[in-house]
Amino acid sequence: MKVVVSNSTIASDPERMMRFVRAISDDMAFLRESYPGFDEWLLGKAIPGIYAGERTAVVELRDSTVAGLLIVKHSDTEKKLCTLRVRPDFESKGLGVRLFETAFDLLGTDRPLLSVSKPLLPKFSRLFTHFGFSKEAVYGGRYLPNVDEFSYNGYLGPVWTPRGGVNEGLVHTYEARQLQ
Repeated sequence: MKVVVSNSTIASDPERMMRFVRAISDDMAFLRESYPGFDEWLLGKAIPGIYAGERTAVVELRDSTVAGLLIVKHSDTEKKLCTLRVRPDFESKGLGVRLFETAFDLLGTDRPLLSVSKPLLPKFSRLFTHFGFSKEAVYGGRYLPNVDEFSYNGYLGPVWTPRGGVNEGLVHTYEARQLQ
């Protein structure tokens, strides 16, 4: 079952946002490890963006268990797949493909901007090839120290930093090396 969390769905069901946050709480340890500053980003950017109508989240449930998570940004200036997570018990069952296709529908494009870190690239490379994504740039240490981040279908903007100060894991190198 797909649960969409957007400004229109929370307008008609104000408790939906709290259910969304509770639903993804079991994945927070993984998300924090993969995305330094995830909590600050979720609270400071993603949730306010949902209320503003610039972001949408989708939770895929299987028997009331979270199987997958998707967060996209669909502003006037950017069509970006921000977060895509499939829990290990649900990998290799087509859920990742369905979440990508949901992102395409929400964003109105089959070539959204996205990035992935080098350690996670093997999990996604087959999907990126399947969808014909174009690797555009590599960013050294952008989100994780000493770990390359690859952008697809476009270039990443400036690094967002939490209000409390700069998270050293977030800001290392702003320069993108264009791939040939």
